[in-house]
Amino acid sequence: MLQNLFRWLGRLYSLLWTFIFVALLSVAAVLTWHFYQQEHLESQLRAGGQPVTVRVQQADRAPRAVWDGLGNFVYLGFTYHNQPYETRFVNDTLWLSEGDQVTLLYQPQLDVFGQVPSQQVSRPDRVVSRLIRWSAVPDFTKETKALALFGLVMVGLFFVGSGLLASLTGLTFIRTLARGVLVICLGAGALFFTYNTAQYYRYAAQLKATGQPLEVAVLDARQVSHGKRTNWYTYEASFRFKGQERVIPIEEADYEQLRAPNSRLAVRYEPTLNDFIAANYDPGIAELAPPLFLWLLLGLTIWPERSRPATEPGARAAAGPIG
Repeated sequence: MLQNLFRWLGRLYSLLWTFIFVALLSVAAVLTWHFYQQEHLESQLRAGGQPVTVRVQQADRAPRAVWDGLGNFVYLGFTYHNQPYETRFVNDTLWLSEGDQVTLLYQPQLDVFGQVPSQQVSRPDRVVSRLIRWSAVPDFTKETKALALFGLVMVGLFFVGSGLLASLTGLTFIRTLARGVLVICLGAGALFFTYNTAQYYRYAAQLKATGQPLEVAVLDARQVSHGKRTNWYTYEASFRFKGQERVIPIEEADYEQLRAPNSRLAVRYEPTLNDFIAANYDPGIAELAPPLFLWLLLGLTIWPERSRPATEPGARAAAGPIG
């Protein structure tokens, strides 16, 4: 009796946290969809927007949506060509009130106004080569990144929500549907990481093929451990170039030599990519691991189930006694 009560309380506790998780993911889905819509609008404004200076007739700072709590904002009301318009404006250093003039971007095809996208260009003191912790994601537009983030949140919401629904209703088709979605997600992940790996080798090949040969004075050479329980190490070297510290991957064979004072390293510099590669650097095969793992996992997931072995109790009963 007491054991059943504890089991019921444990199930109730698990369901409660699942409900909370579903609620949090739902809010995250709304926010990421709004973020994607904003990036989509900004891309359209950058493509065909015309700068227009208008006079603010109304400045409303009352929150209207969930995302209004994420920063300073104001809803601006104004007139353009005798037509009333309203747009959401994010305050950074500019505080707008009635009567102020502000320059917005107007998209005539959509007949909408938007804030002029800020373009902050900074020159960091330390630049790490893209070959270190490689990812093709920086090559994507902000709009694509926002859409991908929304997709990831929705996938998480689907799996958690379907698991909760299957637990409450006991419907078996939900698990079948979830398995189909899992196959699609594994396939998409395998394709992405295959593309990511191909871009990594293409990038390294471009640095070697078109990079300008240089020799630089090494400031530091270091060994980087990837996990406390593994013997996997990579090696990096840093040097200065045009007032910036640059960090690039190097081979293990060069590590000990470059630790000596006044060491120099042969590199290749590609101006269009603004990146370096050591002249003798080998990209290796480590980048092949993620796509191969996902393709293997996908194959195991869609592999047809084999027939049950005859050693199961049901098979022995059907076979009858031996002898």
